[in-house]
Amino acid sequence: MRGIQMVRPEAGAAKLVTGLPVPEPGAGEVRVRVARTAICGTDRHIFHWDDSVSHMLTPPVIIGHEFCGYIDALGPGVDGWATGDYVSAEMHLVCGTCRACRAANQHICENTRIKGLHESGCFTEFVVLPTSNLVALDADIVPEEIGSFLDALGNAVHTVQSATSIAGRHVLVSGYGAIGAMAAAVVEFEGAASLTITEVAPGHLDRAREWASQLSGRVPVKVVHPADEGFLESVRDTTSGGVDVVLEMSGAKPAINAALELLYPGGEMVMLGIPNGQALTLDGFSRNVIFKGLTLRGVLGRQMFATWHEMLSLLGRGLDVRHIVTHRLPLRGFADGIALLDAGDAHKVVLDPFAD
Repeated sequence: MRGIQMVRPEAGAAKLVTGLPVPEPGAGEVRVRVARTAICGTDRHIFHWDDSVSHMLTPPVIIGHEFCGYIDALGPGVDGWATGDYVSAEMHLVCGTCRACRAANQHICENTRIKGLHESGCFTEFVVLPTSNLVALDADIVPEEIGSFLDALGNAVHTVQSATSIAGRHVLVSGYGAIGAMAAAVVEFEGAASLTITEVAPGHLDRAREWASQLSGRVPVKVVHPADEGFLESVRDTTSGGVDVVLEMSGAKPAINAALELLYPGGEMVMLGIPNGQALTLDGFSRNVIFKGLTLRGVLGRQMFATWHEMLSLLGRGLDVRHIVTHRLPLRGFADGIALLDAGDAHKVVLDPFAD
């Protein structure tokens, strides 16, 4: 079979490799024929061999961890699943015995192994997974293109739901990359009092404005560049003094500090974005955090499997995230997809492993 494999521990060494052995499922496992798979920000970091992820991989390894597909073969002892079942999967393999797992916090398992980093992933034609990680999908609710990035959508849903509430509150989404765009869609769907989106990249800013222009107007949406004149005053004017919730997706120091300025006393910041460095300076910490009585909350991934159930429920109730897919490429177009993402010209690039 074919797959995108990180063949050497160096930047740019993720390549299409042919002649890879088709994996066989072991006890309690299934083999899935991958229908669609999507490039994630983590895959970009792997491709560029960034310090944030390079220590997690031992090449050669097939990368990729967002996908959907159809069960192709059952391993010994598998019950409750059949060939042809349409599925996605949680690609975090957890131990089940550490303190986090035993407290039902498997998403922060101390011993997590991730398919596509520590083990072979889904940028290929077939992937093997334990049945305990499978998630059944309904094709009428989750078409293949959407099914290809449920992993990322789960991160967005978990971030939104980590806020105390969304409905009826003024919300700021800081950063309109792919997950920020998904979070914004969830916030609008959940009926916020208002939604403000901040972004600096021209392509993402244009996509945010295009998406906002197509909405019904049920939730007022304001898309702004933080460098716009009167940015802070404008947002405060439209939110009765400041926002209640910030969903921080950028990890950028200027964005985080601007968002702290905009939070109304008693508000909360939910932080998914990862800064480039190991340190982050918060300006005016006493004034903007302590004296405002803010809550700052870090978010990691998705809850297993509560977020998956809520995400599928949102899609079943009409959440529309089709606009997140900006490009569709064959598997051999992986490097082109990385280039599009690096340039800020794409949100989700979906790959078809069986397309020529």
